[in-house]
Amino acid sequence: MRFLYVYILSLIPFVLAGLFLKGKYCKKISMKFSSTGYFNNSTGLRVKLLVIPDILIIIGLSLAIFALARPQSSSKYETFFAEGIDIMLVMDTSTSMNAVDPTVNISRIDSSKQRAKEFVLKRINDRIGIVVFSSIAFTQCPLTLDKDALINFIDTVNTSITKADGTAIGSAIATAVNRLSKVEGKSKVIVLLTDGNNNTGEIDPMVASDLAKNNNVKIYTVGIGSGEDFYEVQDMFFGTRKVKAQDDLNEGLLMEIAKKTDGEYFSAKTSKDLADAFAGIDKLEKTKQEYTKSVNYNEQYLKFLIPSFWFLTAGFILKQTVFKRLP
Repeated sequence: MRFLYVYILSLIPFVLAGLFLKGKYCKKISMKFSSTGYFNNSTGLRVKLLVIPDILIIIGLSLAIFALARPQSSSKYETFFAEGIDIMLVMDTSTSMNAVDPTVNISRIDSSKQRAKEFVLKRINDRIGIVVFSSIAFTQCPLTLDKDALINFIDTVNTSITKADGTAIGSAIATAVNRLSKVEGKSKVIVLLTDGNNNTGEIDPMVASDLAKNNNVKIYTVGIGSGEDFYEVQDMFFGTRKVKAQDDLNEGLLMEIAKKTDGEYFSAKTSKDLADAFAGIDKLEKTKQEYTKSVNYNEQYLKFLIPSFWFLTAGFILKQTVFKRLP
């Protein structure tokens, strides 16, 4: 709380001094008596409490002065202007992404979708788009701030979405860079999720990485899966059985791609590792925010003026009734 006219508070000691001098020097009515013994024995409660009206009046006047000084309470509001990051999620949808992570018993593709949705919901001020790829790559969702739309698009991702198999990492990167190069933004990022090695496509991954570097696009690569993952297959004689998944992940390539574009490589052997990878990217790519503060002041004089009125009223009424001095 602050007082707009704080100097008015200096009147309080003058008011107190005035009341003190009035009580001490004002002319009082007097009478002569041959003896004061009778009055010396007047020690009733009413006599002792004669000071109460004066105390109430002093409090009332002090509160009135506080009200005149314009007390104000302040409320601070923080607003900010955020410069978001443009992010393309590049998701591998080759059939190998159907392999199941035994630690959580869900497929690599479902784990990727789950962690991607968690990541999207954290990036409030960032535009995010989605590229899916197998032997071909295409934009599933352009850059947008609409998080509900992004979640819906991620839900539709599956290993049959491209209707072709293979792993065209170079084509996927080039498709994402093409999207990012068309927008104006200081920070552009690709998050590449794959469990394989580039084995098809017309664009070499390192050529696509050079294209990303030339367009100031940083690439974070995430290698998914481990040799412990498995496929569930239907056997006409033995029913559903587990077959160990082949580990085709080329970590060296993913490291090189990330290094060339000043990004970073994350190994995600399990669903938990994948969550940690997204958390790491989230920390590395923080949205820049410029904060400004505004202050709103609310008048609070009534909180002093109303009690002042009642204290003064009570003081004067008591002074003229219950505690009135007899002449």
